[in-house]
Amino acid sequence: MFANRLEIGGRVVESSGLRHTPAGLPSVQLKLAHVSQQREAGREREVSCEVEALAFGETATALARVASGSLLNLTGFVERRALRSPQLTLHITGYELIKES
Repeated sequence: MFANRLEIGGRVVESSGLRHTPAGLPSVQLKLAHVSQQREAGREREVSCEVEALAFGETATALARVASGSLLNLTGFVERRALRSPQLTLHITGYELIKES
């Protein structure tokens, strides 16, 4: 089996609010803005990106209460947004609230 694990931190810039799948499972979509310094080829590099993220179940219920502007560390795995889409989405399996906005 190949590894598929992502850990990233940032500021919540968008949230769909709590929704439910057709099967009744709680879900929430977030957009996380990430900025950091990373070392690459012996040099410091500034990194910034926005990451689309999705959570289900108890994790979704908890993250739906997190306000925009809050700082989070998210862990999970990446998967295509849709069957025919090359865009990746982080599926959140764990989180840590660093600072609530």
